[in-house]
Amino acid sequence: MKLYSFLRKLVSEKNKGRLTRLLYYIGLKPTCNNQAKSPFSKGIIIFSADFEMSWAFRFSKKKQNISEQLGLQERYNVPILLELFDKYKIPVTWATVGHLFLDQCNIEDNNLPHSNMPRPDFFENKNWFYKAGDWYAHDPCSNVERSPGWYAPDLIKKILEADTQHEIGCHTFSHIDCTEKNCSPELFLAEITKCKSLAEKRNLFLKSMVYPGGTIGNLTLLKLYGFTSYRKPMKFDIDMPKIHDDGLIALPSTLGLDKDPYGWSKEFHLYRIRKLLQKTLKKRMMCHLWFHPSMDKWYIKNVFPLILEEVALLRDKGKLDIFTMEQAAEVSHKLL
Repeated sequence: MKLYSFLRKLVSEKNKGRLTRLLYYIGLKPTCNNQAKSPFSKGIIIFSADFEMSWAFRFSKKKQNISEQLGLQERYNVPILLELFDKYKIPVTWATVGHLFLDQCNIEDNNLPHSNMPRPDFFENKNWFYKAGDWYAHDPCSNVERSPGWYAPDLIKKILEADTQHEIGCHTFSHIDCTEKNCSPELFLAEITKCKSLAEKRNLFLKSMVYPGGTIGNLTLLKLYGFTSYRKPMKFDIDMPKIHDDGLIALPSTLGLDKDPYGWSKEFHLYRIRKLLQKTLKKRMMCHLWFHPSMDKWYIKNVFPLILEEVALLRDKGKLDIFTMEQAAEVSHKLL
């Protein structure tokens, strides 16, 4: 993986896609933790969704100006995705931005939205640039009918009422950077306790965490407040979960699913997934596929259903288990 990252830094943006294709075709990708011994009886696959609507891209360096558009695209896509998951009986962990539980919100004290919530200090990371204004400046302080990209209680209801039993996970209340550098313990605690409070009103108890933008931090608080697992990029594409001393489990993050910027064909997208599945089965390890529900419509129509079909077929043949993050953490606790 270090060699792959190094080579990607050397080649142009245009050639990054060619590099990835080459490494898959010659067998250097996907990578696998061949040194680990698995206690699992078969391969395990996890699907998780970064369910964030317009909240994700407010301060994005690349997509800030289409934040609202992506939120509305996500609203359009979610019912389609739920139908696919029901068709193939595939459970998903929906890592949900807490604000989406609300059906409305208003300007509060000091002319601020959510004035009781602490704000991060100004910061910059590899994806976001927050250097001016209020953290909640984009909040429309409206309701789901007038601003459907910022609220989603109706979509959460659809997820919970689906035939397939999904998991609702946490993605913080307002999609913050959670690293200790940019997030104080007080801010992190306020964000996750707000999410837990809103979820518990629906009799949901949050156990799984997906850090926005992969900004992993404040892990001690995560465990202290009842979470059992989080998603984490590992050294290898196919890997084993890692258990912290306090029992918190890091579940490997394998691959984000969406249309690529390189013009890859449907056939190559499926080739990559088949290679991942082959090694997952052979080594009886974990493969964690994640996606944004705002994914490109071409991918939803031409690629995603075929991925789900292949995964479901392997499960039905008894070769693969499909778990939510919570379920994967429970199994890992028992066997590791």
